[in-house]
This record gives sequence, C-alpha cells and structure tokens, in this order.
Amino acid sequence: MTAAKNPISLKVNAALFDVDGTIIISQPAIAAFWRDFGKDKPYFDAEHVIHISHGWRTYDAIAKFAPDYADEDYVTKLEGEIPEKYGEHSIEVPGAVKLCNALNALPKEKWAVATSGTRDMAQKWFKILGIERPKNFITANDVKQGKPYPEPYLKGRNGLGYPINEQDPSKSKVIVFEDAPAGIAAGKAAGCKIVGIATTFDLDFLKEKGCDIIVKNHESIRIGGYDAEKDEVEFIFDDYLYAKDDLLEW
Repeated sequence: MTAAKNPISLKVNAALFDVDGTIIISQPAIAAFWRDFGKDKPYFDAEHVIHISHGWRTYDAIAKFAPDYADEDYVTKLEGEIPEKYGEHSIEVPGAVKLCNALNALPKEKWAVATSGTRDMAQKWFKILGIERPKNFITANDVKQGKPYPEPYLKGRNGLGYPINEQDPSKSKVIVFEDAPAGIAAGKAAGCKIVGIATTFDLDFLKEKGCDIIVKNHESIRIGGYDAEKDEVEFIFDDYLYAKDDLLEW
C-alpha cells in the first residue's frame, strides 16, 4: 500500500517509544560526543562509529571499539553529560511533544519508553522537551542485552501489562515507534508492529527493514481516544509515506 489520502486508524493496547531519533533528534549531539571521545584515541574511528551505531547502547559501542573504556559507571557518566555539553545541536522530532502529551492525558497509562540511552541522558532529553516521563521508562541501565535484542521492548510491553500472547496476538496489540535498524529488529522480535519515523533513514531503507507504517514525523499522527471496554487507544495517521497491506491485521 503506497501513500494515500485516507487516514488510517490503528487501535492498540499500548505504544512503546524509542527516544533518540524518534522523540528528539539528538544524532548531531551524539556525533559531537563521539568525535570528542575519539580525539585522544588514534585507533578509534569516530566517523565509523557514528555511521553504524545509531540505536545501540553507548556501552556496547565502546565495548566493541574502545574496550579499555567499557566501564558501565564511566559510560553512564559520559552519556549523562551529552545534553549539557552538546544539547544545542538537538531538536524535537516535529509533533513529538504534542503526541506524548496526548498520551499522558489518557485515563490509563498506555505508553512506555524503551531507549538505548542511559537513564540520565534520556531523562534530561525529556526535561529539555518539557515532556512528563511515563512510569515505564526502560533505558540502557535496565537491560542486559540492548537493541537489536528484544529485551528493552519486552520489558516495556510487560511493564504495561501486555505480554506477547502467542495463542491470540490480537489480545495484546502493541506498536513500537522507531527510527533505527537495531530498534526495528528489537521491536519486531518483541512481537510488535513498527511505526517507522523517517528522521534518520529514508523511506526505502525503513521499508527494507520491515516497518509496518512509515511517517515523516509525528505531525501526521493524533490520538483518537481511549476505549475502556476494549482497553484500546486509537492512533490516527492522517498522512503517511507507506503502509503495509496487512497493517490492520493482528
């Protein structure tokens, strides 16, 4: 199904959100961090790390490319300083604040965050944007295996009370908002449908990675309401770049 003018209504039990590239465009800030990190390490190719590591935990990237510095407390400290040091490079993904505020206004908590960023950094991004954090706020500090492993999104859906129902997937319908290959793979492995946000990668790339619906940003998405009887929240996509033919099938 290619882009169309008719809105799509997607009714789900819960939604899970990545942060970097999905709620805030922090990639320029993180790139600046990597370049600074590599200044005194001749073996460290910052541009290569920037190119391949979006969606990874910083710890996992350092463990792979600068293992001598792979200390969790040290990495947490480094990441926590990114918003203050490089935050001027970051902006909201258009429409993200409005959409998150609409989710916060629902009578029941229907969303969670599952980010590869550390807790300190992710909390600071939310503070910068003025978004109230959901109670279920999974970060790099909360998982043993980050994206592309499904653990972050499994923790998110389980925390909201919607574990995978293998016998009847329609009983536990969860969507993931993602911009990066590692997160898309993690969301799919966690049994979720993927809303691809084309902030970091283009339409063809996101289609190739298996996104179920792709949008430019959040400006084309609104909350239709909450059905307490069915325990479903409605996401209305007034515009989109692509949607699979079986998007509405669960």
